[in-house]
Amino acid sequence: MVINMNLREIITDAIRYPISDTRKFLIFCALIIVMSLSTVFPSYGIRDNTLSLILSLVTLIVSFIVLGYTVDVIKCGSEGEDVLPDFDFVRQFVVGIKALILDIIYFIIPALIVIIVASATGLFSSFTEIVYASIDAAAKNATTMTMVMDAIPKSTMSAFTNALTVTLIVAVILFIIFSLMSFAGLVRFAKSGSGIEGLRFRKILSDMSSVGFVKIIVTLIVIYLISLVFSFVLGIIGLIPYIGVFIAIFIGVPFMILFFYRAIGLLYADA
Repeated sequence: MVINMNLREIITDAIRYPISDTRKFLIFCALIIVMSLSTVFPSYGIRDNTLSLILSLVTLIVSFIVLGYTVDVIKCGSEGEDVLPDFDFVRQFVVGIKALILDIIYFIIPALIVIIVASATGLFSSFTEIVYASIDAAAKNATTMTMVMDAIPKSTMSAFTNALTVTLIVAVILFIIFSLMSFAGLVRFAKSGSGIEGLRFRKILSDMSSVGFVKIIVTLIVIYLISLVFSFVLGIIGLIPYIGVFIAIFIGVPFMILFFYRAIGLLYADA
């Protein structure tokens, strides 16, 4: 069991982890390639409706397998295992579906709250008034945006602006909170295999408290920054004619995915 790893140890371990087993890494790379064919082929001018449909279906299936595998990567990290997990495509396909459902739930909850806040602050009603006022102005031969804006009552515009500001602030706060909780929930799901465990908010908050909220936030910021640098480098590699896209997808994207989820698992090893 990994105990109390600091930020440097988490990042160093996560960077080394993807190549801890070359064979499994290459299999994962192959899955990413297969998953990406539906977007790669059109970029080379290959367009066929039947082929596109088949590739889209393959992409969907493989995406669930990849997602299920990343859940296993999280579990390995949280339990201190040093090598890539084995492949079990059928089980990981099912796990991937469950993980997606879990992510959707974590998205739906804040989305519903934001909609309620938007309605309570009058965002929808004031926006509707602005639309109707704009239509009326256009009907009365308002030919410029300035004329349309002048036709909108200042009280309506002020109400809309205030409601939008409050709604955006609430949305950002909720997005941050539920994003942090979703990672902890995903770790609980990875450890237990139970989607219900991934939604036990009280235990999730307890896990986060055990790790430390500051440590979680700082670690995630660093992980995202490193991932951003990876993405920038992959973008440059992808510009290489013909082979650049395949190099970026075959090596870079799988490495970045495994790095990210390994770091998440290690972060919650003490939870």
